[in-house]
Amino acid sequence: MSFDNPRALLALLLLIPGGLLALFHYRKHRAVFGFLSRNAGDGLVSNLRFRYLISAFAFSFFLGCVIIALAQPRGGTRLVSETRRGVDVVFAIDLSRSMDVRDISPGGPSRLGRASSLAVELVNNPWFTSRSLGALVGSNAAAAGIRFGAAIGKGKGVLALPLTEDTEAILGFLSSLSGSAITGRGTNLESLIDAAAAAFQDAFPSRRRIILLSDGETLRGSLADALDRAVAAEISIITVGFGSAEGGVVPLGNDTLLGDDRHPEISYLQDEALKNAADRTGGIYIEGNRGSAAALLVDYLASLAVPGNLVSGTGIAGNAGTTVKGFRRETRDLSHIFIIAALVFLGISKIMEKGRQKHG
Repeated sequence: MSFDNPRALLALLLLIPGGLLALFHYRKHRAVFGFLSRNAGDGLVSNLRFRYLISAFAFSFFLGCVIIALAQPRGGTRLVSETRRGVDVVFAIDLSRSMDVRDISPGGPSRLGRASSLAVELVNNPWFTSRSLGALVGSNAAAAGIRFGAAIGKGKGVLALPLTEDTEAILGFLSSLSGSAITGRGTNLESLIDAAAAAFQDAFPSRRRIILLSDGETLRGSLADALDRAVAAEISIITVGFGSAEGGVVPLGNDTLLGDDRHPEISYLQDEALKNAADRTGGIYIEGNRGSAAALLVDYLASLAVPGNLVSGTGIAGNAGTTVKGFRRETRDLSHIFIIAALVFLGISKIMEKGRQKHG
């Protein structure tokens, strides 16, 4: 069992002084029970004691159930029918120093520069624009579109742009992206993936995808733990790797970053880590250095938005249905069970209390 509001359970501690107070109250009335025993018989006194104890215990259980209900308990799962809308895509962009390495091609862009241009090329594809979607599916272009968001990270991940259907907003953000957009040291892909996953909302069921743009190097956090959480949330991760197996020196301003041995720090593409992340979450791995990387991403995302059809970078074939009816697994809300139990215990307490008053 889990709780949406676990702090409310701290109120259960109030039952301890409440129980002590009830015990004190019971002992205070023992003299009255003794007097009644001499005048009305042991049978009546035993009945009063029984009713008193049951009333006290029932009221305590009533308070306990109310507190647990306020904690919003959940347990077990159930299948709920739903209609999924389109595809939600969050770019998770690694801004660590190693992404400033220029080892993709002689005189070419840095890893981050290539990642930014690839993301811009993807979002700017005609298939994702409102005009082309409107021509394909009619006036309801927004409902058929793919929403984009962005998270960035160095030592810590940050959700920089929530999911939006405004392609101009995401293009503006990607075009102005640089390594100085966020401060921090090291690389923490766990925090970056968690920040990207925070963009998805349960109120908007969709096919959830994170596009991780990175060289795969990670110095902090547990990438495996982030992948487990992504799988549990039904999020697939598309990994796009940048860099080379030969590697390159990590720049530090106008100089180079030195290691503990005072030699220049060399960064390499860690493609195996990125491939494992994609395989573990049901995504795909794409080599970001390739000129066709953006077209491959477009084909993949379009195949999700249009089941059973593939596009070839700029166009689409077949019917453009972008909603799918199906089921999702949902954790059951158990609050109503404890509310009903609280009412039952309150009723028992009142019945026993009235019985005491009648016989007393």
